[in-house]
Amino acid sequence: MQRLFMPTTPLRPFCLAPLALVSMSALAQTDSNSSTQENRQEIVEELVVIGEPVDSLLNFDDLERKQANDLDDIFSGVTSVLVGGSVGAAQKIFVRNLGEDTLNISVDGATQSGVTYHHTGRVTIEPELLKQVRVQVGAGDATSGPGALGGAIKFETKSPEDMLGSDDFGAILKTGYFSNSDGTKNSATVYGRLNDTFSAIGSYVASDQDNMEDANGDELTGTNTEQELAFVKLVGDFNGGHKVSLSYENLAEEGDKLTRPEWGEGPRNPLRALEFDRTTSTLKYEWDKPGSDWVFLDASVYQTDFEIYRPFDSYMSDVKTQGYILSNTSDLGGHSVTYGSDYRDDEVTAGERGGAERFVETSNVLGFFVQDNYRVTDSLLLSFGTRFDDFEAVDKEGHKFTEDGFSPNLGFKLDITRDLTFSGGYAEALRGVETNDGFKLFGTTNDPDLKAERAKNIEFGVDYEIGSFLLSAGYHDTTIEDAIGNAVPWSRHYENLGDLESDGYSLGFTYNGERLFSKWSFLDTSAEINGEQLTRYAYGYLGTSTGDTLSIDTSYQVTSSVDIGWIATVVQDLNDVYVVSSDATIDKPGYDVHDFYAHWQAQSVDGLSLTLTIKNAFDKEYLDHGSVEDFTDIPGYTGIVGYPAPGRDVRVSLAYRF
Repeated sequence: MQRLFMPTTPLRPFCLAPLALVSMSALAQTDSNSSTQENRQEIVEELVVIGEPVDSLLNFDDLERKQANDLDDIFSGVTSVLVGGSVGAAQKIFVRNLGEDTLNISVDGATQSGVTYHHTGRVTIEPELLKQVRVQVGAGDATSGPGALGGAIKFETKSPEDMLGSDDFGAILKTGYFSNSDGTKNSATVYGRLNDTFSAIGSYVASDQDNMEDANGDELTGTNTEQELAFVKLVGDFNGGHKVSLSYENLAEEGDKLTRPEWGEGPRNPLRALEFDRTTSTLKYEWDKPGSDWVFLDASVYQTDFEIYRPFDSYMSDVKTQGYILSNTSDLGGHSVTYGSDYRDDEVTAGERGGAERFVETSNVLGFFVQDNYRVTDSLLLSFGTRFDDFEAVDKEGHKFTEDGFSPNLGFKLDITRDLTFSGGYAEALRGVETNDGFKLFGTTNDPDLKAERAKNIEFGVDYEIGSFLLSAGYHDTTIEDAIGNAVPWSRHYENLGDLESDGYSLGFTYNGERLFSKWSFLDTSAEINGEQLTRYAYGYLGTSTGDTLSIDTSYQVTSSVDIGWIATVVQDLNDVYVVSSDATIDKPGYDVHDFYAHWQAQSVDGLSLTLTIKNAFDKEYLDHGSVEDFTDIPGYTGIVGYPAPGRDVRVSLAYRF
């Protein structure tokens, strides 16, 4: 089937122009052991839907060179994404300072919705599993899914064909060591063609890490973990363009965690055992009808079960999510139209394991969408569409909440010259009332008159290409009307708090030479609710406030088998943040963090590679701006401060592919 493509200067997928409403995303999967400039030049690029801004597309090579171990590692160097927290289990994702509660987060299309434990992040993902990660900033096009108020993050796992190439069978054995936590991670991945129709891939990953230390050498109690991952995917490629895949993933983790893992250790925050277990099953069907521009069918059904258990008091919380996505794309004339339906059902249960008393909340949403990309002329592309969503929720007290409505979008991309491009757009996203945090069900209540939230997002971007250089700039303004949350301080009552706004601008500079690649990205953004700056402590799910941020990602191909790189994050001070609940102000000191890596591909032993990564190379002591702020100088807030970031961590991994 013919797709909308346009020729561009090849860019490494990690260096997409920030805040442009039309961006380029890499489709071709590069070999997992290759990160050379030659491979970057072979990347195929697709025209992404206007109104669905893509800040970054991270592929397997990006994750490999970072030796990503958690969410913070995955998104290091991505300016618009901030991951707060030193403890992997407690990390939360912020996009342009808007919290993960405003985002649509999915793995292979399976939405990771619902919250099990308010001090623990809803997203637990093993980087070894990932093929790529796609970040969409701001309310976008109709295919982004229901309720994507602040954007979407889409994790995509590996498939057999991504690994096989011309081989019928293969395997990767990998072992790694982390100096800071005296930890190890070992993995084995096997893949192969079972016959002319079926192929399969299976992975097992086990990690065991002790408590980390901060830059002063002080132990970060509760950061130890034992984690196991099992993943299998079976793919059937049939005649006539039919393709079916079935995947199953189970991620289990346990360790001694602080009661509030994102806070520092103290008398109000004792150490207790905590166990996590998540399973996700996805069945996917595709039909790319040969010789037809009308049929490219994509359908999937999924189910996710995420449980957290506290052995010390036998309390547990469980989130079950199931749903489907059905879409078809038709190309006619200059139009490429995607249309379909999606559905999601969530159930949150909390209570003593085996006990009679249980708290239960449910929610579901049924959506229909259509999105048209219209090539008006060679230099002008328009995109417009809408989705209709019908939300329904029932809380633990029996209150029923219903809301439905449309979420329209409109955007453009205009090539002034071959080198100068302007883009812009407007998009809305509606989200009705959903299930609450499982571990809050025993004490929280909803305002019976809760209203749905609606995001309104405006974006403008400009890209200018000069030979191997790319300059970019963007502006964004997102307002979430009737944002749902808890009034501060320490309220257990959910209500419509008012308007939540994130606005700012970005600047980008990228050089993509024969051996040297360097991307510099600057982001200035603020997040306020009713004019008050957000803090992670007060509005942990909704957002936080950060200083101006500069991200630097530079790599150099030393030889055909050796490449080296540097990733830096520089964050400016943010002072006099007003805390309305205490009538006081706090400061968030700035910091600069530098990571270095080197990757070596053996020439004499085919398939052998070695990666050395040094995280926080200069052993910087800091509290990142996505963590709980330091409130300890405010009377009545004793002990409320986030964990400092880990100190220097030298990571070494050895992989053998055969």
